Amino acid sequence: MPRAVLAVAAAVLVASCTDAPDLATTTSAVVDPSAFTLPTLNDAERAAIVGRYDALDPDDLVPRGLLEDAIIYYDVNLPLIPKHAYMVVVDLSLYSGKDRFWMVDLASGAVEPHKVAHGDGSDPDNDGYATLFGNVEGSHMSSLGFYLSGEIYDGTHPHSMRIDGLSAEGSPNELANTNVRDRLIVVHEASYVDDTNTSQQGRSNGCFALDPGIEVDVVDRIHDGTLMYAATSPLNPPVGRGGAPDPGGDGMGPADDPDADPADAAAGNCSTGGGSSGGALALVLLIALRRRR
Repeated sequence: MPRAVLAVAAAVLVASCTDAPDLATTTSAVVDPSAFTLPTLNDAERAAIVGRYDALDPDDLVPRGLLEDAIIYYDVNLPLIPKHAYMVVVDLSLYSGKDRFWMVDLASGAVEPHKVAHGDGSDPDNDGYATLFGNVEGSHMSSLGFYLSGEIYDGTHPHSMRIDGLSAEGSPNELANTNVRDRLIVVHEASYVDDTNTSQQGRSNGCFALDPGIEVDVVDRIHDGTLMYAATSPLNPPVGRGGAPDPGGDGMGPADDPDADPADAAAGNCSTGGGSSGGALALVLLIALRRRR
């Protein structure tokens, strides 16, 4: 068998993020999950928040619904979030060979995409797709939910980062991750993850394992208080850019519609085919009045 094929096969089969005993003596979480609020807002309230963050992800790399979930959670819980340089969004519905770990720069709006491993318990068929999620010790499953990044430490994997879960059991969309620190679920480097490889990545024991070539730089920028969010589907239909509700649920508001007439948008009209429905109605009424006279 060619060496390249053997290397890929080995990467897919490797599954390890179990640390040495030093991690088992980790300090207790300094984060109180109950202090955080999972927002339950109406469309107008969500649109008002999202509209203030229009500069984020100008190239639409992050799935829009998940990005809006993170934006709204971040904004509502802002006083409790220590660091405001980045947020991280992870879409675990995607194939492991795709970019699905995004660092969003909250100042510039730029997005940095990376590969990330999921737990072998979440992918028992070893086909590159995570389909099972949990919050239970020994399950080797990835956990969905909102997180705060924690401290850097050296364990079996050097320069790893602890994380604390903020999503309690019973949260919607299978979000449940409050046991991740006790489960020893962390962010670490792993040789079975390669940002340049678009084939199936290896699996962890539930940790967010990153390419060793980028892990140190990523962790150095997000440790100790950055919001992270891992999910497979959005909590609400996206409202789109401009803070305008998106009836189609595709993340495109009026400002994103390539066929929209700027004049109609400015006037607040719903033009269909070049004429204003309001103008047409006024013309009909005017003709009717003239005929009565």
